Amino acid sequence: MSKQGTAQWFADRTGCLTASRMAAAMSKLKSGADSAERKALKIEVLAERLTGDVVPHYVTPAMQHGIDTEPAAKAAYSAKTGLLIDECGFIPHPTILHYGCSPDGRIGDTLGIEVKCPTTAKYLSWRLAGVVPDEHKAQMTAQCVCAGFDEVEFIAFDPRLPRHLQLFVVRFRPTQEERDAVEAAAREFLAEVDELFEQLTSAEVV
Repeated sequence: MSKQGTAQWFADRTGCLTASRMAAAMSKLKSGADSAERKALKIEVLAERLTGDVVPHYVTPAMQHGIDTEPAAKAAYSAKTGLLIDECGFIPHPTILHYGCSPDGRIGDTLGIEVKCPTTAKYLSWRLAGVVPDEHKAQMTAQCVCAGFDEVEFIAFDPRLPRHLQLFVVRFRPTQEERDAVEAAAREFLAEVDELFEQLTSAEVV
């Protein structure tokens, strides 16, 4: 299994619907039409399929903070729980082609790890709510169906706060209905990408 961030890891997930993109893949308007986000994601995945290259994304300062702070978040979690986190690469879904996930880690075979290091305002809103944020449920459900997890540990961390407030942990266990909905949405999304791919690759050369 390739380590995250390596050339092989990027190659493994290029042209795939990944767990981190799941919310966008499920984003539709009330009319049932694609949201702008879902439409853009289809074109992005299509571009990766046709070129074999990952579509680059601008990394904002907030995103870079999350990347840089993730190791400290994992260390804080392990110190509090006594549980050691194993690294994960890209894990393909067992039956759905071009669908997979790259969890931030795993503990054994049944518990996934998802780490978020957001802005302080966002972190505090999550901590005060005391539940898994709705915007990350699709991603963690996708990790469960792709990697075979029963649950995912949601770990939020902000080292800028007083030490006793820095770590927020809540466990997420998707229902069977949520699992089925995510898989159905993945199949639908990927079928639409396949249709676009076929449309372009089978067109007459002018």
